[in-house]
Amino acid sequence: MSIHSLHFTGPDLGPCVLGQPMLAHYGETHIGTLDPVPVSRGGTQMRIEHFKPAGTEASRHLHKAKIGRVLLPMLVAFIAEHFSSITLVQISLARDIEGYGEGFRLAAERAAVLQAMGAGRILITPMPDTRRMGHFVVAGVWEYKQANLAALAATLQNEWAAFEERQAVAARGPSRKRRWFFARRPLNGGARWPRR
Repeated sequence: MSIHSLHFTGPDLGPCVLGQPMLAHYGETHIGTLDPVPVSRGGTQMRIEHFKPAGTEASRHLHKAKIGRVLLPMLVAFIAEHFSSITLVQISLARDIEGYGEGFRLAAERAAVLQAMGAGRILITPMPDTRRMGHFVVAGVWEYKQANLAALAATLQNEWAAFEERQAVAARGPSRKRRWFFARRPLNGGARWPRR
């Protein structure tokens, strides 16, 4: 599928409206829902947080391929294109991912994506959790300006290419392990190994 297969709708699958939940889709697959979508009183600032993944098998497969790395810049690009009143997007990424591994590695990846797309004021803050250690909140601010639009477009293309590659690798299945064969060393007076 093309990058245009990733799109956003309102709760009734109609156009998105500021302040209402936003649903993310990959083709016909519902990926998850951004709810709520806080907007400032003046209507110039918006906050991205509280993303809830869809619980379907297809959605889990896409999240395993890290579609979230594409979803974030795509969402900011969508906001910049469709909501001209929004000049600043506050981003707070706090959702933990079961089985991802080291929490700081995930936080570092999220911070790298934010930085690449032009966000500033990036902070990584530990989030105490008695059940699971190593959970971090990654926050940043993306402002509407030409330099950030260019960075956003480049990040979106790069992350989409990386996502397609992960999808292709997953479709090929696990790689076969190489089997190495070694000649046995001759025993009891047999020929010796040649010297190098």
